[in-house]
Amino acid sequence: MRIHINGSGSISAAGNRAAAAAVYRSGAPTWSKDEATGLPVYRNEDRPITPAKLTEFIERTRPDRATQLALVAAEDTVAQAGWRGEDFAIIVGCSRGPTTSWEREYDFFQEQGTARARTSPQTTLGGIGFALAGYFGTHSLASSLSVTCSSGFHGLLHGVALLNSGMVDRVLVGGAEAPLTGFTLAQMQALRIYAGIPERGQHACRPLAQPHSGMVIGEGAAFFALSRVGEAHHPIITGLGFSREKTTSATSISGGGTGLQLAMRAALGSGFKVPDLIVAHAPGTKRGDAAEREAINQVLGEAALDRTFSGKWATGHTFGASGPLGLDLALSYLGAAAGAKVGTGTLPTNVRSALINATGFGGNVVSLRVEQGE
Repeated sequence: MRIHINGSGSISAAGNRAAAAAVYRSGAPTWSKDEATGLPVYRNEDRPITPAKLTEFIERTRPDRATQLALVAAEDTVAQAGWRGEDFAIIVGCSRGPTTSWEREYDFFQEQGTARARTSPQTTLGGIGFALAGYFGTHSLASSLSVTCSSGFHGLLHGVALLNSGMVDRVLVGGAEAPLTGFTLAQMQALRIYAGIPERGQHACRPLAQPHSGMVIGEGAAFFALSRVGEAHHPIITGLGFSREKTTSATSISGGGTGLQLAMRAALGSGFKVPDLIVAHAPGTKRGDAAEREAINQVLGEAALDRTFSGKWATGHTFGASGPLGLDLALSYLGAAAGAKVGTGTLPTNVRSALINATGFGGNVVSLRVEQGE
């Protein structure tokens, strides 16, 4: 498999792609306190600088917060790829959908007994994909899907399938999520896996740490412009694997991360070399982190844990955008030298290849291998 990444863009609590790359190396805390609940969250506090056309589109269409984040990240991606004015397919992964709009409009319905005219298009999951298509003026497929926290990587998986089938020549794929609502935060608290406010100067989410911190959710989006042909210097997706945990409940995971093992082995192929960087899903929960560590140990060996990191200390758990933001982190380190800082750790080797995992409730797992271009 050789799928070219012609461009990428992201937005999260760590900032846009360029700002996030600096944050990953500085290790600076990026969480904030949600005033309504008192819980730590990862929110993008900066108003991103956007082209006048995008600003006008957002003001005119008033899309959900998740769609706004998707538009910002996708605009940077398309610009970097040089795809403005071109036609391309669009596939977006989002776990919760436009939940900010949904909760607001349902509250209005409960109070008034009627719904506003734009309620249906603003609260449907498909609205993210067709908003992107409307903004870019494309005529090809524009689709949205939800597969819990691996939604963004499932969107990428579907995009690669379209390319390999010959049905499209270009596809914009990614994930977007804006789950920082009272209802969503209450759901995470009900699971008893949410982290508390950390000590001053510390990260709210500390993935793969001992003891575990707990989950902290965040908002964000990341997108990639994919094609079968491209410039030699482009990063290349060289492997994709997917599987599913045989779970005993909607939120469980096996102790050895069986689904993760299968997905990683499929992405790496036979006779593989251990990737230089592993970006774990690692949400900061006790069972989730332990299962992934064991899966990596079983597939790649214990030594690989020294090159395993997660960016959720900087972005929080962004649900459907989690996998794409993990890939975005990996791309920012392709070409990095041994000793480069990643949060509170350092790279033990030069980076020319990376493996990124995404999994979620229901047990759906996707692993992706990416390599540096020539």
